[in-house]
Amino acid sequence: MKEIQLLHKGKVYHGRIGYDQSDMIEVQTVAPIDFTCGDKVLCFDFQRRQLTRVLHVSNNKVILAPKDSEIFDIGTRPEHGYDDCFGDEQVTIKSFKLNTFATLNDDFKITAVRISDISQMGIGIEVNDFSIKLNHVYDMKIFCDDECISPQVIVRYAHIMEKTIRYGAEMHKISTSDLNKLRYHIATQQFKQLMHA
Repeated sequence: MKEIQLLHKGKVYHGRIGYDQSDMIEVQTVAPIDFTCGDKVLCFDFQRRQLTRVLHVSNNKVILAPKDSEIFDIGTRPEHGYDDCFGDEQVTIKSFKLNTFATLNDDFKITAVRISDISQMGIGIEVNDFSIKLNHVYDMKIFCDDECISPQVIVRYAHIMEKTIRYGAEMHKISTSDLNKLRYHIATQQFKQLMHA
């Protein structure tokens, strides 16, 4: 295992790299760490010096992503709205493919959905019927491995596909801890897709 140092709030932590790719680094530290999700950490050794942000922390293990990774744009309000994306000057936005199940809750009605992708603009949802209302706020439950997160989303558009209906929903409200769990879930799903490719 390759050795690496992590500089966080003026303190240097020594660790070993378990996984190292351009979009994610997993480091096992020697001493206990005092990191929180979203913290900026400088990773350095003899060959590199890279500013990263914390995606996930557990015991002496930390998962980091590059500071400017698109995964940190998820859950933030984009500078441009949906209308701006369909004009003459189209903006490129990175989308992460997912295959995660969720529910949309509206009063006492619960609809099971599949999340196909997620980006800064919002969440791509697939359903087999027209039961979802446009421009409506839904409470959502997303099943992320062993955890469940609960954002509020506003469904903005519908696109009829060959076998399903794809809805686009923007993230209306999400807690910081749920947002961190969602970002970590996205990163792990991208890693699993990479391993199976």
